Amino acid sequence: MADNKIQSRNVIGFVTVLVLFLALTGTARLLEASENQTGEFWRLYWYEDGVEHGNPKFNSRFRVNDPASVLHPTYGKRIETRANGMMQILMEEDLSLLSSAELYLEIWGGHPGTANKRVTVNGRGTYSIPDTGTEKGHCAHVYPTLQLSITDLVNGYNALQFACDKGSSFWGHFIVENACLRAGLKPNHPSLEEQGFSDFQASINIEPSPENEETFALSLECSQSPHPEIQRVDYIGYYNGYDENGNGATCDWHGMTKKRAPLAILGTVKESPYRLEWDTRMLPSQTGIKVKAIVYFKNNEQIIYEAPPITDLQIPERNNEDVALYPCENFPTPFWSRANRLKTAEIHLDCAPSAIKHAQLHTVVWDGGRGGVTDYFKLNGHPLPVAGEGRHDVLYTIIDIDPTLLMEGSNQIELLSNTDHHGIEILLPGPALMIRRAKQSAAIKN
Repeated sequence: MADNKIQSRNVIGFVTVLVLFLALTGTARLLEASENQTGEFWRLYWYEDGVEHGNPKFNSRFRVNDPASVLHPTYGKRIETRANGMMQILMEEDLSLLSSAELYLEIWGGHPGTANKRVTVNGRGTYSIPDTGTEKGHCAHVYPTLQLSITDLVNGYNALQFACDKGSSFWGHFIVENACLRAGLKPNHPSLEEQGFSDFQASINIEPSPENEETFALSLECSQSPHPEIQRVDYIGYYNGYDENGNGATCDWHGMTKKRAPLAILGTVKESPYRLEWDTRMLPSQTGIKVKAIVYFKNNEQIIYEAPPITDLQIPERNNEDVALYPCENFPTPFWSRANRLKTAEIHLDCAPSAIKHAQLHTVVWDGGRGGVTDYFKLNGHPLPVAGEGRHDVLYTIIDIDPTLLMEGSNQIELLSNTDHHGIEILLPGPALMIRRAKQSAAIKN
């Protein structure tokens, strides 16, 4: 899962050199295989709440508070501050048979200003949780993968003590929506032979799509026949695009998870040959793209296989059009509306609407509710459905925009909720327009 979520790995294996086609438009793609690589097996141990799992709780979510919150005259009386920030995850593993270990987290970044988010493993090593804007007063979310020292773990219940500081917040607070200990299994691990995985390998195939020259057709080739029964294959891409996972990088492994399920990845396929068509028409021209696959099995949902990535994929320059990402500018800190407080921002376009062939608005929000406001989010006065009915959840939307609604120069965004408490939070990096346009309309932006 991406830097902050679903991470790439330098593992030894094999992949074939594939050369894709040269279309009449001059669109060419070259995929060079990573040098002889094999994949890697991981066993997943997800956090389970409830006393029966060693995790009593007072609230429906796993909450972490700054120390001073328990004495606060208002917030100290709330049930959220009874949370002690400790979770336990049962991981029964012979640690000598692990090649590596990781902790993956789904985190709502917390109250703007919350600082120094961290976790201590079994009272041994303390690991910093990357800040993605919360400390500077923004609304944010983060999906980090923390590389753990194996000696910080135990074969049994692993105690994870989360903590944070108040910082500049009115109440230092964040939520761990999910947590997973990932155990990297050595190639000779007994479990692999027991499950029939000892000879399993898989690689990604790429071929031209007959339907669309700007589409990559992905499929999975397994070296073992018959191979273990596959439940699904998730394809994940490394490319330059909208930063939907909020880690501050537009060029990285894209995607995240929500309630353990993948979100905003290239796609999931459940039937052999696990073929997926990845349409790149709304991505900028670029080089250095990578694709990897994660394989899940029906007979053991805890074990996954990460196929070696394909590298050096390209989206070449188009002949007559280009694609550019236009980020949100001049947005408030935090970009959060409640109690009938209007918040505004803008996106500046350097091309005329007549030159735009296709436009999409990307937005990530934490949806605490719009209250009685009907048109809670507007672009140039036009309402758009970027949130819901107060689901208290992270929502990522991609909405097609009629080019006639846009303007060369400043495009105004308005956010308004009249809830008493939570409202709607626009999470970093804020709304952005992905624009496909006639190339002569403006200088190329990548």
